[in-house]
Amino acid sequence: MMFRSTDLRRLALLPLLGISACTSAPVPRPAPPPPPAPAAVAPLPMSGDWRDWPLTPGRWRYVPGDPISSARYGEGGATQFAVICDAATRRVTMMRAGTASELAITTSYRTARFPAGHVNEGGLAMSAVVLNARDAFLDELAFSRGRIAVVSPGLSSLAIPAWAEPARAIEDCRK
Repeated sequence: MMFRSTDLRRLALLPLLGISACTSAPVPRPAPPPPPAPAAVAPLPMSGDWRDWPLTPGRWRYVPGDPISSARYGEGGATQFAVICDAATRRVTMMRAGTASELAITTSYRTARFPAGHVNEGGLAMSAVVLNARDAFLDELAFSRGRIAVVSPGLSSLAIPAWAEPARAIEDCRK
């Protein structure tokens, strides 16, 4: 049996092809582990004069009803602060998102501190204070100039514009 030179060249390449077939493809390295999640940090209260704080994003919405009406402040349907009238009992509830032991509400007249209870409204934990509809502080809230501030331990401070909606809800309880 006689081989031609082209056949010999082809035969000479066979061992090289066999060796290259033995090499393995690079093994992909596993992805590095994700960085650890940052530890939850309690929000710090805003500093400086409360009248200079940036406004909390959102707007007021008055929701009429009988016997319950409300003024709600927030953004995208999420209530950050609410003034709710229960005309049947002549009680006004002030609520803020989150759970805290106290609500300190500052108006252009003064700061009032209230111990807070906790309620669940629509699946959202809220801190709440209930006042008689004739409580003088509600007038100060309704007639505050420019804004009101809500400060609670462990929660972000709120700076909310003083619009007419809370006054409407309060007045519903006084009729």
